[in-house]
Amino acid sequence: MKAFKNIAVFGGIFVSGILSSYLGLMPTVAVITLVVGLVIIFTDYEKATLIAALYTAFEFVLRSVIGRPGSQILSMFGKRVYFDFIQKAIESPTAFSSYWDELALLFCFGVWFYKWVIHRKERPYRETPLDFSILLFMTVGVVLLFVAAPDFSIGVEGLRAVIQYILWFFVVVQLLKTPKGVKRLLNVLLISGLLVSLYGIYQYILAVQIPSSWTDIAEGEVRTRVFSIFTRPNMLAGYLSLLIPVAVGMYFAEKERKRKIYVASAIGAMSLCLLFTMSRGGWIFCFLALIIFVFLKNRKLVAPVIVAMAAVFMFTVVFVPSISNRILYLLSSDYIESSSVGGRVYRTITGYRLFMENFWLGMGHGQFGGSVALNHKLNNTFSMDNYYMKTAVEMGIFGLTAFLMLMYSTIAWCLRALSRIKDNAQKDWTRGIIAGLSAIIMFNLSENMFEIPLISTYFWLLAGVVMFLAYGKPQIEREKNSDENPVTVSAETE
Repeated sequence: MKAFKNIAVFGGIFVSGILSSYLGLMPTVAVITLVVGLVIIFTDYEKATLIAALYTAFEFVLRSVIGRPGSQILSMFGKRVYFDFIQKAIESPTAFSSYWDELALLFCFGVWFYKWVIHRKERPYRETPLDFSILLFMTVGVVLLFVAAPDFSIGVEGLRAVIQYILWFFVVVQLLKTPKGVKRLLNVLLISGLLVSLYGIYQYILAVQIPSSWTDIAEGEVRTRVFSIFTRPNMLAGYLSLLIPVAVGMYFAEKERKRKIYVASAIGAMSLCLLFTMSRGGWIFCFLALIIFVFLKNRKLVAPVIVAMAAVFMFTVVFVPSISNRILYLLSSDYIESSSVGGRVYRTITGYRLFMENFWLGMGHGQFGGSVALNHKLNNTFSMDNYYMKTAVEMGIFGLTAFLMLMYSTIAWCLRALSRIKDNAQKDWTRGIIAGLSAIIMFNLSENMFEIPLISTYFWLLAGVVMFLAYGKPQIEREKNSDENPVTVSAETE
């Protein structure tokens, strides 16, 4: 074995030298990194799930950094970051950035096939109660593609945007092996959220310039709105609203003091960054998500927590005028008037009218209210700012019903999963995940959160984690956990 290792090391150094001569240093490093990553994954297929967890890093580097001149990358740290970096990254994306996530998903399904072929003793497919609702929604989407799509190619593109990221759910459920793998995933998400938040806080300190359309003159002066690596503050707010409750669950699950301090610091950074997004929806839905977590953790603490949060909120409103202006403007007649002209009220009314005109089958995938319609400039579209209305317009009452059933089933089965999970730390993870998923489901009332690949991927990744913990672990491990945490039977029952 030792001789084999020496030969492997020598061979690796020899091949690296040849590659460096022909390709140069950086391409060689990239090739070596890829090969090492493949070896690690096929040695332990569970690590393939880290591809989904590292979506933030891959998305940012491949879509925004690779191929950019050094001057543009350095502009990330200047006041004109949005105009000099983000906007140029949107206008001229790299070729690979357009399809890397599809390749990553296909690769993970390949690893799943590899698991099925090599590890014959393991179940080739783990069933979960959520599978039916997911497959039903996908089936309805495919049927509507053939029945209602006015343009088949655009319909396929629109359907892909709807169901592609749901497939990460199956990757996570099928490739996870142990709770240790789950903890590894959650830690990667926490680190990602922390780094994204620190960059957002840096933007606030720097007071980066933002497009005028992000604020209304009637609101008063707003110092800035942070967006970090995203293109809009509300996207960042949705991302943080999903991860903050998950991080809170991780905090309660931790036993080590140093780890608790680290997780608490990450929660503080993410909360501060969420505040600086100036996203009213982000504030509201994250607050409601945290209340859901407290309710699941200890119902007696709901009232005290609401009072404490209200006190912090009032303190912020009083001493941070820009926040109070954002909130008070939402309640003013000026906001209603402005929103009725071209804002959310106008868009909701327009969407409802189109839904009623195409009540049964909808206008077809990719025809209105989402990124596909915007890219193709169809039907004078705009971002619907309400994913449920967007779904109703494109998929009609059948599609909307299937989607609502899927959202209900996701939360309902995750709640039922709590009773099957015996480990206290895993229960806290699950409570945090349920709260985070609820935040995104609520946020879809005011934004197209599922139109954002990163958020949609993390949503289904986390749903898959809960289903794995409750239904996907080997039966032997579940029985072991049950023995370690025996159910107490009362004398009355006996």
